Amino acid sequence: YKKYILECLRDNWISTGGKYINKFEAKISKYLKIKYVSSVINGTSALDIALKVLGVSKDHEILVPTLTFIAPINAVIYNNASPIFFDCDEFCNIDSKNVIDFILNKTKFNGKNCINKKTKKIIKAIIIVHVFGNAANMTQLLKLCKKNKIKVIEDASESFGSRYSNGINKGKFTGTIGDIGCFSFNGNKIITAGSGGAIVSNNKKLIDKSKYLINQAKDNNFANAGTSFTLKLSIFKTDFETLFFFID
Repeated sequence: YKKYILECLRDNWISTGGKYINKFEAKISKYLKIKYVSSVINGTSALDIALKVLGVSKDHEILVPTLTFIAPINAVIYNNASPIFFDCDEFCNIDSKNVIDFILNKTKFNGKNCINKKTKKIIKAIIIVHVFGNAANMTQLLKLCKKNKIKVIEDASESFGSRYSNGINKGKFTGTIGDIGCFSFNGNKIITAGSGGAIVSNNKKLIDKSKYLINQAKDNNFANAGTSFTLKLSIFKTDFETLFFFID
């Protein structure tokens, strides 16, 4: 690891920028076969920012599983939205049949948004968590979400490298199928750098907006456009050698 530290010092990049961040994002993009990647400090931040770039607010509800690490629920709360919980299937993932039944029978589509009949709130998004590396069953659910303009966030923090072996998504990696995917590289994940996370998407606007928000929404070095965050991945807090080894 010494060589990376010394090289960063020589290049005058010792915080949240430089070639190793760019190299890391490029490797993630190539491996997952996804167009755009934004690295962040952890998986929780990835989920928080994903909700923000999709425009989630206090008037919205987010569909979530009952069995998950607390991060997806915290991210919903951070954005002042309301979580709607669904039980899980035999693989510990959100039960897509229950969610489909809820959307078909307990919501209505007004031509613009999916509305919860009981609360009158907009169902803005669903967070599908791929628990313990298991790829969630989402084929029919994705079609219904698209029809009802419900955005799909995949929490693939525990499933980096998991792929679908059959169906319409055969060969695709978890985290790359919905509108936006989130990953974690914490110490208990499939690959780890000690810390770190990533937001991925094939939608350039979403990733551009995420990079804008995690860098204090800077229009230049002296102007900030509004409430924003310092959530960029740190060079010195990340074990890039280990990450590059596993990804390669």
